[in-house]
Amino acid sequence: MAKKPRTDLPSTGTPGAVAEKKDAHGNVIQKRYYGSDGRALKNIDYGHDHTGVGAPHAHNWDWTKTPQRQPPRPLNPGE
Repeated sequence: MAKKPRTDLPSTGTPGAVAEKKDAHGNVIQKRYYGSDGRALKNIDYGHDHTGVGAPHAHNWDWTKTPQRQPPRPLNPGE
């Protein structure tokens, strides 16, 4: 069986970059922000809600915890 292509954004990337994941229609469904060390700092997810936090919403990343991607939270002003 052929391996399914990975569609998730990588957890590490170019330091200071922002990567975008798009749906089949070209709409941005996720942005991932990378820190100066190239590790993910934050996701902003669009188009779906997690138990009332809203859409869009954010997930912070904490590399001292497992899993690193933390639970969803509402966006802060200016995000």
